[in-house]
Amino acid sequence: MGIDDLDEFDEEMQEGMDEFHLLITLFAGQVWRGALAEEAIGLIAKHGEMLASAMAEQLDPAVGPKTAFFRVMGRAMWNNLPQPAHGFRLMKLPEPGRNDPCFCGSLRKYKQCCARLPEFPIAPAMMLDGLLSIMPRKHWRSLAGSSINRDTLQHLVFMWQGEDRHEDVAALLEPWFKGEGAIKNADAELLDTLLETYVVLDKPRKRKSLAQTAIARGENVARGIGWQRIALMEAEAGNDDASRRALVEAQRADPDNLNLGLLEVHLLISAGNATLAQERAKYWAIRLAKLNDPALHDQISWLREVVLNPQAAMMKITRKHDDSIAEMEALLAEAPPVACHYRLKPMDGSTGPFIPDTELGNALKDWNEVFSSCSPSLVMMSTWNEAAWDNPGEWLALLREQPLLWNSFEVLDDLVIALDGHGMTWVREELVPPLLERTRKLFELVLEKHEATKLKCEWAWHENRPALRLLARKVVDGEESSDPKEKEAAFALMHRFVEQLNPHDNHGFRAGVVGGLVERGKAEEAVAIAARYPDDLADMRYTQALALHVAGKENEAREVALFALREFPKVGKTLLAASPRKPRKDGRDGYVIGSNEEAWLYREEFLPLWEKMDALTWLTELARKKQ
Repeated sequence: MGIDDLDEFDEEMQEGMDEFHLLITLFAGQVWRGALAEEAIGLIAKHGEMLASAMAEQLDPAVGPKTAFFRVMGRAMWNNLPQPAHGFRLMKLPEPGRNDPCFCGSLRKYKQCCARLPEFPIAPAMMLDGLLSIMPRKHWRSLAGSSINRDTLQHLVFMWQGEDRHEDVAALLEPWFKGEGAIKNADAELLDTLLETYVVLDKPRKRKSLAQTAIARGENVARGIGWQRIALMEAEAGNDDASRRALVEAQRADPDNLNLGLLEVHLLISAGNATLAQERAKYWAIRLAKLNDPALHDQISWLREVVLNPQAAMMKITRKHDDSIAEMEALLAEAPPVACHYRLKPMDGSTGPFIPDTELGNALKDWNEVFSSCSPSLVMMSTWNEAAWDNPGEWLALLREQPLLWNSFEVLDDLVIALDGHGMTWVREELVPPLLERTRKLFELVLEKHEATKLKCEWAWHENRPALRLLARKVVDGEESSDPKEKEAAFALMHRFVEQLNPHDNHGFRAGVVGGLVERGKAEEAVAIAARYPDDLADMRYTQALALHVAGKENEAREVALFALREFPKVGKTLLAASPRKPRKDGRDGYVIGSNEEAWLYREEFLPLWEKMDALTWLTELARKKQ
């Protein structure tokens, strides 16, 4: 068989499959209208050759007449069609004995007649698909609570999901959970499927309502599924405590549900609690292994991967199910070395604006046509650009076609903000750091090429903001790292921000720099930096007082500390309290000056330094004298 013959064969097979679906639909339509077995089977036997000519041509005449083949097919259709008149149960025809007369009416023994024809396996889900295609949609609700085999219904749902018929899935399953009756465990898988369908259709209200209904009216397994979904929804909203509580309820409702172990580990990683995720993964891996069930091999392997490296384990799953992330990761790994494509015109000790050269400028025009940018306002570091993932194929293709874009601060900034909007913490943790490191290398190269390494690079130039925003992000992320080298590199960059790059300190790093210098035994330098910001806010005033105290400048330290205690009393009270209560957030980004949250944040960041410098007693005495 040559290539042309193979193509022709494939077309014939496709045509035959279409004919088969036609026969199923016609047969199901006859039964829906009330036809009995012999009538519906006879229709297929009589007209099958004409309606499915391509299929008929492939039959071997030596096996038997074509009408007999289609009659066997008709019997298979009847035997596998959920019957509307019988609660959608299968009403299989009796199989004749080998020596009984054949059902086709030939008067020959069955073994000498149609028994020789090949069996025709038809999945009940395929027959149900044909039946529902001709049933008015208002009658679909008659399946709810019927005797239909749940596996058949679930199989049909999988077929429809593969065809992106999610609206049809919702219409088919919603009637199962209407009314006031209990949601039985037998219908739990259908419940979970409908909840997932609402995720695909982006119907969060319906998803939450159904989950709450399952909790209120479900038997234990259904109730556990409802709590699982609430846990996921709370996690998506960033409510980690509420998510954890919902997961506990799910485990209480259905303690034998082994999937809850995977969900628990997943939620812990999503919440950034990698250490506890590793502990729980180890527990679940041991528990599942004791069951000695080969079907659990993949789950156990994944849990063991989490024990070794939670982030890598989650990325493995993400690569498998998210092609856009997998491609972006591959493109980043293949990105060319950094190269300078910016022009600078230094002036008055400043780099001036970063202007892309002609080549990069043209590439950026193409980028802006395909990428939905969403730059942060003021000094925010991200806008969590979810819209970038609505159609990532275009901008990923452009990155592949024009690798020059990897040398653009604007593009790197867009990509980091898009990854923030992707919603998966492990994706950010895996892909954002190399983008930030690339930014640092590119920034240093641009300054070096223009002999501007010692110059300021102010935030006031809008063209410089993508680069500075990414470098500021590198500072913040590095400060939160558990790696001492990364923390030290982050402090060095933060120090450079305040001392050289952007002395106006739009990102508010100065108090952290002053505190970091005090911790590193450089109190005099810390005092000098603090003196440049005489009218600053609470964090700088309290940290300046600490720097002066450590530097031995007691009179000045006392004066600044008393000023801070008087003007910003909540910060002092919270800093000196033995066990203050953490204030609730009001739902807004940032904090209000003079608020309890401002005081709490200062305590969280600087209390360890005050304790290390043994300065709390000194501040406590001043607070008493002030009173």
